[in-house]
Amino acid sequence: MAKRKILTGVIGTEKGGLSLFAVNVLKLLDPEQYEVTFLSRAEHPYFEDVIRQYGGKIAPIASRNRHPLKHRADLNRIMREGNFDVCHIHLASASNIEPLIAAKKAGIPLVIAHSHCSGLNTGKLGQILHRINAPKIKQYSDLRLACSGIAGEFLYDGADFQVVKNSIDLARFAYSPEKREQMRKKLGIEGKFVLGHVGRISAEKNPRFLLETFAQIKKKEPESLLLYVGDGPLKQETEEYAAKLGIGDSVIFTGQAANPEDYLCAMDSFLLPSVYEGLGFVLIEAVCSGLTCFASDAVPKEARVCGRVEVFSLEGSKEALAARILEHREDASQRKSWSRDLAQLGYGADSLKKRLEDIYSGRDTGKQED
Repeated sequence: MAKRKILTGVIGTEKGGLSLFAVNVLKLLDPEQYEVTFLSRAEHPYFEDVIRQYGGKIAPIASRNRHPLKHRADLNRIMREGNFDVCHIHLASASNIEPLIAAKKAGIPLVIAHSHCSGLNTGKLGQILHRINAPKIKQYSDLRLACSGIAGEFLYDGADFQVVKNSIDLARFAYSPEKREQMRKKLGIEGKFVLGHVGRISAEKNPRFLLETFAQIKKKEPESLLLYVGDGPLKQETEEYAAKLGIGDSVIFTGQAANPEDYLCAMDSFLLPSVYEGLGFVLIEAVCSGLTCFASDAVPKEARVCGRVEVFSLEGSKEALAARILEHREDASQRKSWSRDLAQLGYGADSLKKRLEDIYSGRDTGKQED
């Protein structure tokens, strides 16, 4: 039997959440049954080595911003010549739906739009394009997927969609007391209360709120520290703001980390004060690691799993939130992994693998009716 050919993306030079999800799908699929090609804004994307390792291919396309005509021509050529069975495009907004349009134009049998976000982090032009294009997605897709209900409502302008749960490597993110001890010793944070965050340092993640809340914790618990795992466009500004608040010496900025699971083991509580999230996937990883988590009410309910997530309003008192976080401190010796519970909720890799293979293979076409 010939392999089914999947075209996916769009990826680039950053370790973004959409790229990570697409690459994780590649890892799940049977290479004897599927051939996966990634549309890439860069000739050498961030995940190039992993893609090659798992038998994937990379199809570079020109930047839409710098070379819009060549961008469209590249998409049309790749889709026309590729003989693909499925085109699965991951979207943070509707500002660029050219891949969907090109896939339909090329006659690819199954065109899938997949929403991973619930708000806009773009300039005025991107916002205008999103409003124009969102109503068109139904016309240029056969199947619309979303990581959460709110992500689907945000992108699809009232069109039908299906929620597909993201999956995590449950074994990788399971809590390990040995890793905790090793990381805390390596970072020099033994004996500290460690508030943690993993995420891109950008406006939608609300870094100032995170720092201001930790500053209140620091007042109440001098032996506390913020472990900030991630990188992004606001990193320097955020470091400077930490210094301005007088907590610079109590915040560890790790930069982008290949082993977030180890840092999660080192933390005591997790804070996600996002202004918006498609899902808040990192919250599920933190729960898997046994952390008590605090998430803003903008984080979708699908991420509030296992009774381990406390919800707060971004309009509320940071001092009161700091008190709640400290009140919910747990004894590290009693900490456990929640991987088994998450598997039962369908967040394991096997559940996502089966769902996508059913869609890709045609066993579950999932096509919505017009």
